[in-house]
Amino acid sequence: MTKQFNRKVGYEGEEIAAKYLSDKGYKILEKNYYTRFGEIDLIASKNDGLTFVEVKLKHGDDFGTPEEMIGAPKLFQVQRIAEFYLMDKPQMAKIYKIYSIDAVCIMMGEGGEVQRINHYENLTF
Repeated sequence: MTKQFNRKVGYEGEEIAAKYLSDKGYKILEKNYYTRFGEIDLIASKNDGLTFVEVKLKHGDDFGTPEEMIGAPKLFQVQRIAEFYLMDKPQMAKIYKIYSIDAVCIMMGEGGEVQRINHYENLTF
């Protein structure tokens, strides 16, 4: 697979996840927040909480599920980037007092339709 294909799949997953979270009452604040440590796919808010979201999308389950792509190293990376985000944007730390790391895992069918979306809230490692 090429990097271009991976970016396309990533963008597709982020768009689906953003709509899904918006429908659940989240406000999407940022997409693809980059640092030297990596990237957070979505940053969203709901009520008093700020949520850092990792999105995983898979087409078919030949090589495992989207959930299997998220392990302790990935969660540690997201936490590190989230801490950097709060230092980089101290106004956000003043507005939001509750922080969480969530994952949205999306499985697509062979025809390009969404088979399932799972939202895992407040992940720890």
